[in-house]
This record gives sequence, C-alpha cells and structure tokens, in this order.
Amino acid sequence: MMLVPETKTPPTTTDIYHHSETIWRVIIDIITLSVLLTVSAISHFLIQPFTRGFFCSDTTIRYPYKGDTVPIYAAIILSIGLPIVWVMWSTEFAKRFYFNRYPKQVFFTRLEFCGEKVTTITPFVRNLYILTVVFAYGYLSTWVLTEITKNFVGELRPHFLAVCQPSIDCSTLTTNQFNSYLQFGINYTCLNTDSGLVRDARRSFFSGHTSPVFFGFGWLVMYIHVSWSWRHLGILGHIFQTGLAILGLYIGYSRIFDFHHHWNDVLVGGIVGSLVAFVSFKFILNWRHYDPDFLPYVVSDKQGKPNLPLDGGIPINILHGTHRISPNDDLEAHGSNRNYYNHDRNYAEQDHQF
Repeated sequence: MMLVPETKTPPTTTDIYHHSETIWRVIIDIITLSVLLTVSAISHFLIQPFTRGFFCSDTTIRYPYKGDTVPIYAAIILSIGLPIVWVMWSTEFAKRFYFNRYPKQVFFTRLEFCGEKVTTITPFVRNLYILTVVFAYGYLSTWVLTEITKNFVGELRPHFLAVCQPSIDCSTLTTNQFNSYLQFGINYTCLNTDSGLVRDARRSFFSGHTSPVFFGFGWLVMYIHVSWSWRHLGILGHIFQTGLAILGLYIGYSRIFDFHHHWNDVLVGGIVGSLVAFVSFKFILNWRHYDPDFLPYVVSDKQGKPNLPLDGGIPINILHGTHRISPNDDLEAHGSNRNYYNHDRNYAEQDHQF
C-alpha cells in the first residue's frame, strides 16, 4: 500500500540527487583509486629503500635464500578474487536473482518524492558499486601503507647476506670489526648484479603478503557476518570464517619459514591489514550507506514528513538531508504511529495515516 504525505512540497534542486552529482561521485572515486594505485606503484618500483648497514654478528640476516611457498600473485588473487568475485558478488547476485531480496527492476527504478518521480539506480547496482569501490579503496590504502613503510624503514630480510653477497668477508674480521656497524658504500658493497633482488632484500618491514591478505580476509569475515543468513546456514558460515583465518595465518607463517620476513614483519602486517579492513568496513562502508539487508527504506523530507518510495530498497543517499529509519525504530517521533516490516516482501505497510 503506497502512502504519501497529505501536503506535498515541490522538490527543489537541493532535494534530489541529480544524475550529474552521481557521475561526479563516480569520477571522484576513480580519481581517488587511481591516485592510490599510482602512489603504490611508484613506491614499489621506483623509490629506493633506505640503505641500511649491518653487523656481522647479526644472525637474523644470515639465512639462505629460498623461493616463495605462496607467491605474491597467489596472495593477490586470494585477497581480491576470493572476497570480491567468489563471495561478495556471488552473494549480491544470489540475493537479487535467487532469494528475490531486491525489487523487480535490475538496474534502474523509480522513486517518488513529494509527488515527483525520479529515476535512479537500483539497490542491487548501488550495493555492488559501493562494495567494490570501498573494498578497492581499503585494499589500495593497505598497499600504499605497506610500500611506503618498506622504503622508509629499509629493514633487511633474513636472507639479506645470501642475496647481497657483501664484498667484505665477516670470517676474516677482527672481534672489534665483527661487532661494528658496517655501512653500505663505505665498509661494503653488494656483489650480486641483480639490483632488483638486492633492493627487495632491503624491504622486509612489514610483510607485503600478510597485510593485503589480512585485509581481504578480514573484510570478508565481516561481510559474511552481516550479509549471510545465519538462520539458514547455521554453523557453515562460522566454518568458512574460521577457514579464512587459518588460511591467512598460514600465508603469514609461510613468510617466516621461507626466510623472507622476520616474525615482527608478519605480525605488524597482519595488524595493519586487519585495522584497515575494520575501518573501511565499519565506517567508510556505512558512510557510503551500504545496506546488507535490503529492507524497505522510509525517508523523510527536510520538514520531517515521512515519505515512502515506490518500492523497497531505494538508496537513502538519493536525497539530500534525509535519513534512514531502521525497522526497529519507533516512528512516532517521525510523524507515524507504527510501521510494520515484512522481511519476505520488499515494501512496508502502515496502518496509520501520517
């Protein structure tokens, strides 16, 4: 049953989110992500890390060089493909086409506001876009933090001596020289001609495998918690979340027993990735008004008069100066006595006039 306020006020240009504003938001998102990607690429490929010396007595950098148990491309595929493609997109598509949680319209729908009808994108498209953009923003932010920190700190990897092949022989040094700090370019140089490998051996802190993996898996654990139907899945969802945690820990542990990172590199990488995932999911995703439940929206105009959209799930940020009223809120303060929500139907019914 469609109810509208008795007194209709014509919308102004500040009431309705015009298409041009939506386009500008998309453009700003693209620019922001492009800047983050550029900064990350420059930090990874062009900026030289801090050139740190070493002590011959330091046993933490005397491990042999070995390959990766989990290559970096595998970590990237797992941390992006698993959350975005396999889980989040498939979940959103399932809610749209299988569980029928969205309106019938797939891409565009109609919104009535103060007697005027406005065409806007559906919650299905909007949620997919918000999930993808916010995830990409958090993921690239994690990479930027990782790459910049690696270059600023310049910590030596556990296999540094094996890769660098220093021109000085520690076994021939006196006791004082053995315990002295050896500076690059003054006391030693690296004989290995593979400059890329030597450069990478100076970028141990913090782990570039662990931080994006913990971001992607941490994000996915939170997404599953708020988006999956626990009533139907039961313990299956918890098993999947536990499996993600175990896989993330294994990838982090592999960096230690492969002698590519110290334990503190992996620990800090996991903390940074988890923190960025929490902040982006908890705050940025809410700021962008992602709705995991696709319940009907009740919006009010600037005069506080409630107004129902043509169908459930219209994005709340289509309108300026509006707010969402959740299903459990008391609507008396908003001009209505009661509001009944039916989770199996995509609209709201009210038994009292506004």
